[in-house]
Amino acid sequence: MRALALLALALASLTPANGARAEAVTAPAVVALGSDGLLVPGRYPVGEQHDGNSVIVRGPEGLILIDSGRNVGHVGLIAGAIFGLGDDRPVAIINTHWHLDHVSGNPMLKRTWPQIQVYGTSAIDAALTGFLAESAAASRKALEAGQIPETAVAGVKRDLATIAKGQQLRPDVVVDESRDVLLAGRALSLRVAHRAATERDLWVFDAAALRAIVGDLVTLPAPFLDTACPEGWIDALGAVAASGAEKVVPGHGPVMDRAGFADWRSAFGDFVACARGSATLESCSASWLDGVARWIEDDKERAKAMADYYGELIRSGKLDGYCKA
Repeated sequence: MRALALLALALASLTPANGARAEAVTAPAVVALGSDGLLVPGRYPVGEQHDGNSVIVRGPEGLILIDSGRNVGHVGLIAGAIFGLGDDRPVAIINTHWHLDHVSGNPMLKRTWPQIQVYGTSAIDAALTGFLAESAAASRKALEAGQIPETAVAGVKRDLATIAKGQQLRPDVVVDESRDVLLAGRALSLRVAHRAATERDLWVFDAAALRAIVGDLVTLPAPFLDTACPEGWIDALGAVAASGAEKVVPGHGPVMDRAGFADWRSAFGDFVACARGSATLESCSASWLDGVARWIEDDKERAKAMADYYGELIRSGKLDGYCKA
Protein backbone atom coordinates (compact mmCIF):
# COMPACT_ATOMS: atom_id res chain seq x y z
CA MET A 1 0.00 0.00 0.00
CA ARG A 2 2.78 2.44 0.87
CA ALA A 3 4.44 2.13 -2.54
CA LEU A 4 1.09 2.78 -4.23
CA ALA A 5 0.55 5.87 -2.10
CA LEU A 6 3.95 7.22 -3.07
CA LEU A 7 3.21 6.53 -6.72
CA ALA A 8 -0.03 8.49 -6.38
CA LEU A 9 1.91 11.47 -5.04
CA ALA A 10 4.40 11.19 -7.88
CA LEU A 11 1.59 11.10 -10.43
CA ALA A 12 0.06 14.19 -8.87
CA SER A 13 3.33 16.06 -9.22
CA LEU A 14 3.61 14.94 -12.85
CA THR A 15 0.14 16.20 -13.77
CA PRO A 16 -0.22 19.87 -14.76
CA ALA A 17 -2.39 21.81 -12.30
CA ASN A 18 -5.92 22.76 -13.31
CA GLY A 19 -5.63 20.82 -16.55
CA ALA A 20 -3.01 23.20 -17.92
CA ARG A 21 -0.73 21.89 -20.61
CA ALA A 22 2.80 21.11 -19.40
CA GLU A 23 5.33 23.50 -20.86
CA ALA A 24 8.84 22.59 -21.98
CA VAL A 25 11.43 23.38 -19.32
CA THR A 26 14.75 24.79 -20.46
CA ALA A 27 17.77 23.01 -19.02
CA PRO A 28 19.25 25.16 -16.21
CA ALA A 29 22.62 26.76 -16.67
CA VAL A 30 25.63 25.38 -14.84
CA VAL A 31 26.48 27.66 -11.91
CA ALA A 32 29.97 28.48 -10.61
CA LEU A 33 30.60 27.70 -6.95
CA GLY A 34 33.52 29.96 -6.21
CA SER A 35 36.67 29.26 -8.19
CA ASP A 36 36.82 25.51 -7.56
CA GLY A 37 33.32 24.15 -8.02
CA LEU A 38 30.33 23.93 -10.34
CA LEU A 39 26.66 23.29 -9.63
CA VAL A 40 24.59 21.43 -12.23
CA PRO A 41 21.11 22.35 -10.98
CA GLY A 42 18.48 19.67 -10.85
CA ARG A 43 15.02 20.19 -12.34
CA TYR A 44 11.59 19.45 -10.94
CA PRO A 45 9.45 20.04 -14.05
CA VAL A 46 5.77 19.29 -14.42
CA GLY A 47 5.21 16.19 -16.52
CA GLU A 48 8.68 14.64 -16.21
CA GLN A 49 10.87 12.72 -13.80
CA HIS A 50 13.10 15.05 -11.78
CA ASP A 51 16.85 15.31 -11.16
CA GLY A 52 18.66 16.30 -7.99
CA ASN A 53 21.46 18.84 -7.88
CA SER A 54 24.94 17.70 -8.86
CA VAL A 55 28.17 19.36 -7.74
CA ILE A 56 31.61 19.15 -9.37
CA VAL A 57 34.57 19.97 -7.09
CA ARG A 58 38.03 20.53 -8.53
CA GLY A 59 41.04 19.02 -6.78
CA PRO A 60 44.76 19.23 -7.60
CA GLU A 61 44.63 15.77 -9.20
CA GLY A 62 41.20 15.67 -10.83
CA LEU A 63 37.50 16.18 -10.26
CA ILE A 64 35.00 14.92 -7.70
CA LEU A 65 31.29 14.71 -8.52
CA ILE A 66 28.67 14.71 -5.79
CA ASP A 67 25.46 13.04 -7.07
CA SER A 68 24.93 12.10 -10.71
CA GLY A 69 21.27 12.85 -11.42
CA ARG A 70 18.76 10.68 -13.23
CA ASN A 71 17.92 11.84 -16.75
CA VAL A 72 20.13 11.68 -19.82
CA GLY A 73 19.90 15.44 -20.29
CA HIS A 74 21.17 16.12 -16.78
CA VAL A 75 24.00 13.61 -17.10
CA GLY A 76 24.88 15.26 -20.42
CA LEU A 77 25.19 18.61 -18.64
CA ILE A 78 27.52 17.01 -16.10
CA ALA A 79 29.67 15.49 -18.86
CA GLY A 80 29.73 18.76 -20.78
CA ALA A 81 30.82 20.65 -17.67
CA ILE A 82 33.58 18.09 -17.04
CA PHE A 83 34.87 18.32 -20.62
CA GLY A 84 34.73 22.10 -20.34
CA LEU A 85 37.19 21.98 -17.45
CA GLY A 86 39.94 20.74 -19.76
CA ASP A 87 42.23 17.84 -19.04
CA ASP A 88 41.02 17.17 -15.50
CA ARG A 89 39.27 13.80 -15.25
CA PRO A 90 36.67 12.75 -12.69
CA VAL A 91 38.25 10.58 -10.01
CA ALA A 92 35.26 9.92 -7.79
CA ILE A 93 31.50 10.14 -7.48
CA ILE A 94 30.08 10.64 -4.00
CA ASN A 95 26.43 9.66 -3.68
CA THR A 96 24.69 11.45 -0.81
CA HIS A 97 21.94 8.79 -0.77
CA TRP A 98 20.30 6.13 -2.95
CA HIS A 99 17.30 7.98 -4.41
CA LEU A 100 17.27 7.48 -8.18
CA ASP A 101 17.45 11.18 -8.99
CA HIS A 102 20.90 11.22 -7.35
CA VAL A 103 22.48 7.92 -8.44
CA SER A 104 21.09 6.88 -11.82
CA GLY A 105 23.80 8.72 -13.73
CA ASN A 106 26.59 6.62 -12.18
CA PRO A 107 26.65 3.86 -14.84
CA MET A 108 26.41 6.35 -17.71
CA LEU A 109 29.37 8.37 -16.44
CA LYS A 110 31.39 5.23 -15.68
CA ARG A 111 31.07 4.14 -19.30
CA THR A 112 32.92 7.32 -20.31
CA TRP A 113 35.31 7.41 -17.35
CA PRO A 114 35.73 3.81 -16.11
CA GLN A 115 38.37 4.88 -13.56
CA ILE A 116 35.74 6.59 -11.42
CA GLN A 117 35.29 5.18 -7.92
CA VAL A 118 31.82 5.60 -6.40
CA TYR A 119 31.60 6.41 -2.68
CA GLY A 120 28.31 5.88 -0.85
CA THR A 121 26.60 4.09 2.00
CA SER A 122 25.36 0.51 2.01
CA ALA A 123 21.78 1.71 2.59
CA ILE A 124 21.09 1.10 -1.09
CA ASP A 125 21.20 -2.67 -0.43
CA ALA A 126 18.00 -2.62 1.63
CA ALA A 127 16.46 -0.07 -0.73
CA LEU A 128 16.89 -2.34 -3.75
CA THR A 129 15.02 -5.20 -2.10
CA GLY A 130 12.52 -2.97 -0.26
CA PHE A 131 11.44 0.52 -1.26
CA LEU A 132 12.70 0.44 -4.85
CA ALA A 133 11.35 -3.06 -5.50
CA GLU A 134 7.93 -2.01 -4.17
CA SER A 135 7.98 1.19 -6.22
CA ALA A 136 8.93 -0.75 -9.35
CA ALA A 137 6.01 -3.15 -8.85
CA ALA A 138 3.60 -0.23 -8.37
CA SER A 139 4.97 1.53 -11.46
CA ARG A 140 4.56 -1.56 -13.63
CA LYS A 141 0.91 -1.87 -12.55
CA ALA A 142 0.31 1.81 -13.24
CA LEU A 143 1.88 1.51 -16.70
CA GLU A 144 -0.27 -1.51 -17.54
CA ALA A 145 -3.39 0.37 -16.38
CA GLY A 146 -2.51 3.45 -18.41
CA GLN A 147 -2.30 5.62 -15.28
CA ILE A 148 1.05 7.25 -16.09
CA PRO A 149 0.84 10.59 -17.96
CA GLU A 150 2.27 10.28 -21.47
CA THR A 151 5.01 12.80 -20.70
CA ALA A 152 6.24 10.60 -17.84
CA VAL A 153 6.08 7.15 -19.45
CA ALA A 154 9.61 7.20 -20.86
CA GLY A 155 11.07 8.35 -17.53
CA VAL A 156 9.19 5.72 -15.54
CA LYS A 157 10.43 3.03 -17.94
CA ARG A 158 14.01 4.29 -17.53
CA ASP A 159 13.63 4.09 -13.75
CA LEU A 160 12.40 0.50 -14.06
CA ALA A 161 15.43 -0.36 -16.20
CA THR A 162 17.71 1.31 -13.64
CA ILE A 163 16.21 -0.63 -10.74
CA ALA A 164 16.47 -3.89 -12.74
CA LYS A 165 20.23 -3.26 -12.98
CA GLY A 166 20.48 -2.06 -9.41
CA GLN A 167 23.77 -3.84 -8.78
CA GLN A 168 25.40 -1.13 -10.92
CA LEU A 169 24.31 1.50 -8.40
CA ARG A 170 26.15 -0.01 -5.45
CA PRO A 171 29.21 1.97 -4.29
CA ASP A 172 32.75 0.83 -4.97
CA VAL A 173 33.77 2.24 -1.59
CA VAL A 174 31.26 1.86 1.24
CA VAL A 175 31.13 4.75 3.72
CA ASP A 176 28.79 3.87 6.58
CA GLU A 177 30.50 5.99 9.23
CA SER A 178 31.91 9.51 9.03
CA ARG A 179 35.50 9.83 7.89
CA ASP A 180 37.94 12.23 6.27
CA VAL A 181 39.27 11.41 2.81
CA LEU A 182 41.72 12.75 0.26
CA LEU A 183 40.15 12.57 -3.20
CA ALA A 184 41.84 13.99 -6.29
CA GLY A 185 44.29 15.58 -3.87
CA ARG A 186 41.50 17.48 -2.07
CA ALA A 187 40.67 16.95 1.59
CA LEU A 188 36.97 16.34 2.20
CA SER A 189 35.04 15.23 5.25
CA LEU A 190 32.36 12.64 4.54
CA ARG A 191 29.72 12.89 7.26
CA VAL A 192 27.14 10.12 7.71
CA ALA A 193 23.75 10.93 9.22
CA HIS A 194 21.91 7.86 10.50
CA ARG A 195 18.13 7.64 10.07
CA ALA A 196 17.58 11.07 8.56
CA ALA A 197 16.22 11.57 5.03
CA THR A 198 17.15 7.92 4.43
CA GLU A 199 18.60 5.14 6.55
CA ARG A 200 22.04 6.69 6.06
CA ASP A 201 22.70 10.03 4.35
CA LEU A 202 26.22 11.01 3.37
CA TRP A 203 26.90 14.73 3.27
CA VAL A 204 30.17 16.42 2.39
CA PHE A 205 31.95 19.17 4.29
CA ASP A 206 34.57 20.93 2.18
CA ALA A 207 36.65 22.87 4.69
CA ALA A 208 38.67 24.69 2.02
CA ALA A 209 35.49 26.27 0.70
CA LEU A 210 33.52 26.30 3.98
CA ARG A 211 30.82 24.50 1.98
CA ALA A 212 28.43 21.70 2.96
CA ILE A 213 26.91 19.63 0.15
CA VAL A 214 24.02 17.94 1.90
CA GLY A 215 21.89 16.06 -0.63
CA ASP A 216 18.27 15.65 0.44
CA LEU A 217 18.86 16.91 3.97
CA VAL A 218 17.68 20.17 2.39
CA THR A 219 15.07 20.12 -0.38
CA LEU A 220 12.55 22.43 -2.00
CA PRO A 221 9.67 22.98 -2.49
CA ALA A 222 9.13 20.63 0.48
CA PRO A 223 11.14 18.19 2.60
CA PHE A 224 11.07 14.81 0.82
CA LEU A 225 10.06 12.62 3.75
CA ASP A 226 9.21 9.43 1.82
CA THR A 227 11.99 7.36 3.43
CA ALA A 228 12.75 9.60 6.41
CA CYS A 229 12.94 9.65 10.18
CA PRO A 230 11.90 13.26 10.96
CA GLU A 231 13.67 13.45 14.33
CA GLY A 232 16.89 11.94 12.93
CA TRP A 233 16.71 14.48 10.12
CA ILE A 234 16.49 17.31 12.68
CA ASP A 235 19.63 15.96 14.36
CA ALA A 236 21.43 15.83 11.00
CA LEU A 237 20.57 19.47 10.31
CA GLY A 238 22.08 20.36 13.68
CA ALA A 239 25.32 18.65 12.64
CA VAL A 240 25.38 20.62 9.39
CA ALA A 241 24.87 23.87 11.31
CA ALA A 242 27.69 22.95 13.70
CA SER A 243 30.13 22.26 10.84
CA GLY A 244 30.85 25.94 10.29
CA ALA A 245 29.76 25.86 6.66
CA GLU A 246 29.11 29.30 5.19
CA LYS A 247 27.37 27.86 2.12
CA VAL A 248 24.96 24.91 1.97
CA VAL A 249 24.17 23.16 -1.31
CA PRO A 250 20.78 21.40 -1.13
CA GLY A 251 19.75 18.26 -2.95
CA HIS A 252 16.99 20.29 -4.61
CA GLY A 253 16.94 24.07 -4.72
CA PRO A 254 19.39 26.97 -4.81
CA VAL A 255 22.58 27.35 -2.78
CA MET A 256 21.88 28.85 0.65
CA ASP A 257 24.03 31.07 2.80
CA ARG A 258 24.28 30.41 6.52
CA ALA A 259 21.26 32.58 7.34
CA GLY A 260 19.14 31.01 4.62
CA PHE A 261 19.99 27.52 5.83
CA ALA A 262 19.09 28.53 9.38
CA ASP A 263 15.69 29.70 8.14
CA TRP A 264 15.07 26.46 6.22
CA ARG A 265 16.15 24.41 9.24
CA SER A 266 13.79 26.37 11.48
CA ALA A 267 10.90 25.90 9.03
CA PHE A 268 11.57 22.16 8.92
CA GLY A 269 11.68 21.82 12.70
CA ASP A 270 8.46 23.79 13.05
CA PHE A 271 6.76 21.64 10.41
CA VAL A 272 7.71 18.39 12.13
CA ALA A 273 6.70 19.69 15.56
CA CYS A 274 3.36 20.87 14.19
CA ALA A 275 2.66 17.55 12.47
CA ARG A 276 3.58 15.66 15.65
CA GLY A 277 1.25 17.87 17.66
CA SER A 278 -2.47 18.56 17.68
CA ALA A 279 -2.75 21.56 15.36
CA THR A 280 -4.54 21.10 12.07
CA LEU A 281 -2.40 19.74 9.25
CA GLU A 282 -3.62 22.68 7.19
CA SER A 283 -1.92 25.03 9.65
CA CYS A 284 1.25 22.93 9.50
CA SER A 285 1.36 23.28 5.72
CA ALA A 286 0.71 27.02 6.02
CA SER A 287 3.60 27.35 8.45
CA TRP A 288 5.90 25.53 6.03
CA LEU A 289 4.87 27.74 3.12
CA ASP A 290 5.48 30.85 5.18
CA GLY A 291 8.89 29.65 6.36
CA VAL A 292 10.21 28.93 2.85
CA ALA A 293 8.28 31.64 0.99
CA ARG A 294 11.39 33.23 -0.53
CA TRP A 295 12.22 30.03 -2.43
CA ILE A 296 8.79 28.85 -3.64
CA GLU A 297 7.17 31.97 -5.03
CA ASP A 298 6.47 30.23 -8.35
CA ASP A 299 5.72 26.80 -6.89
CA LYS A 300 3.29 27.40 -4.03
CA GLU A 301 0.62 25.00 -5.26
CA ARG A 302 2.93 22.03 -5.49
CA ALA A 303 4.66 22.98 -2.22
CA LYS A 304 1.30 22.96 -0.43
CA ALA A 305 0.24 19.63 -1.94
CA MET A 306 3.52 18.04 -0.87
CA ALA A 307 3.41 19.59 2.61
CA ASP A 308 -0.15 18.28 3.06
CA TYR A 309 0.97 14.79 2.07
CA TYR A 310 4.11 14.72 4.19
CA GLY A 311 2.37 16.23 7.20
CA GLU A 312 -0.10 13.35 7.10
CA LEU A 313 2.76 10.85 6.82
CA ILE A 314 4.31 12.24 9.98
CA ARG A 315 1.08 12.42 11.97
CA SER A 316 -0.10 8.96 10.99
CA GLY A 317 3.08 7.34 12.30
CA LYS A 318 3.83 5.79 8.91
CA LEU A 319 7.40 7.09 9.09
CA ASP A 320 8.13 5.84 12.58
CA GLY A 321 9.59 2.58 11.31
CA TYR A 322 12.42 4.54 9.70
CA CYS A 323 13.45 5.79 13.15
CA LYS A 324 14.15 2.31 14.51
CA ALA A 325 17.74 1.09 14.76
